[in-house]
Amino acid sequence: MKKLVLLAGVIAAGLMGLNLTPARAYVIDGSVLDWGIDLSSANSKGYLDSHLPSGGLDTDTVTEDNADKYHKWTEVGPGWAYYNYFDAEAIYFDNDQSYAYIAIVQGLPISGYKVNGYPRFYPGDIGLDLNHDGVYEYGLDVREYDAADKKAKLFNNLTASNWQDVYYPAFSIANPWEIKSGSTFNWVDFVYSENQNSHYVLEAAIPLSYLGLSADPGAAISPLTVHWTMQCGNDYLNLPADVNPVPEPGSLVLLVTGLFGLAGFLAKTGLPAGRQV
Repeated sequence: MKKLVLLAGVIAAGLMGLNLTPARAYVIDGSVLDWGIDLSSANSKGYLDSHLPSGGLDTDTVTEDNADKYHKWTEVGPGWAYYNYFDAEAIYFDNDQSYAYIAIVQGLPISGYKVNGYPRFYPGDIGLDLNHDGVYEYGLDVREYDAADKKAKLFNNLTASNWQDVYYPAFSIANPWEIKSGSTFNWVDFVYSENQNSHYVLEAAIPLSYLGLSADPGAAISPLTVHWTMQCGNDYLNLPADVNPVPEPGSLVLLVTGLFGLAGFLAKTGLPAGRQV
């Protein structure tokens, strides 16, 4: 019995020195395979419309795949897409206990759409509206990110005046597209992928604490809106999403509790003669 109590004590002491923070739900690498999406298969119109992510705890999704690499001009709303450019195809959102995860699939390279070799229209920044008033008080700076360290600036305390409207006033429904000013920010993990079968992925992991949110057990569900468009405003997506509470991992804690409980039970009841534990 003394050995059992000693074993429980050793495990408990070991747990105190372990990092019990669970692994992230998604790898921020610009691939959406861990979301259950294979962009190498996205060869036909309608692929993302019918393909929901298989990963995650309670994934929120919006898709609108109205263009592909085979159709020169396709209406996407409010404007038009040239092949796959200017097509905002999908936004995925999920969270674990510590992070909010965002993945956006669209058709613009980070250098923008080029006319006669010159960049014309650029991809926009990611907006987060937590107050549900149409103002994105958080914004993730997409084009000015640190590609070497895979980091981007998450601005907070933004107002409507901190955002830039899209190029075409007729497409104002797509507003806003870019953070034009801001001074308060945190660095977060972010990747803008290379070309994946005429698609590009914007993927981020944002600490919930940076958003003033919690996914602790018993916390209230926190709704938010994720917004993305491009400079021209030809297409845009808004995703109503929820940050859901997540139970803490407890398997190791339960193991130690069980060992101490067993030791206590044996101490109380005793063992048959001649047996030692």
